[in-house]
Amino acid sequence: MTASSIKSRTYFPLVLLAFVAMTVAGCGSSRYTMIEPPKKSVSDFEVLEIKDFTSSLSDQDSRDLAGRFANQLHAEVLKEREKNPGQTIFSEVVRSTDRKDRVLVLDGVVVSFEKGSRAKRYFLGFGAGKAFCTIQSTFTDKVTGEVILKANFDGELSMSFFGGSAEEAVDSVVKAYIDYFRQYFAKGTPPN
Repeated sequence: MTASSIKSRTYFPLVLLAFVAMTVAGCGSSRYTMIEPPKKSVSDFEVLEIKDFTSSLSDQDSRDLAGRFANQLHAEVLKEREKNPGQTIFSEVVRSTDRKDRVLVLDGVVVSFEKGSRAKRYFLGFGAGKAFCTIQSTFTDKVTGEVILKANFDGELSMSFFGGSAEEAVDSVVKAYIDYFRQYFAKGTPPN
């Protein structure tokens, strides 16, 4: 055995491992876009109340997503709070409360949802068959009814191991919310 064949045998598993890691991780992204910038600081509120989401789309998949999204977001926010205690804007995040003062209400509407093509994501990748989701969110002062801010939260999945599922795009939307709250806390002011 020559030194070069030993060297190539050593690198081959590393290259294979790197390839598998890239395909398993998938290529998803998340972002948020301000529609109406904050009229007052979100940190003025103690409680975030996450209402049931709705869908402006008529297909069953979009309505199903809207029906479960608020619970999914609430669960992820609570997990994030457990992982990072003391790094949160709100003292409470709830699905419902009778409290009115210093409560910020989050309403969301699914404005786009495309499951895409798992086969295209797997075989072609690089954006073919992309799954995506956009939820428009309104944050309202519960006492006054004033809209404090309005934003779109987007997630997409362009490729993944075995094409990934459209749920990964939905998970990316949840990540966009978490990122917004995390950046808001870190800066103490609204992120742009």
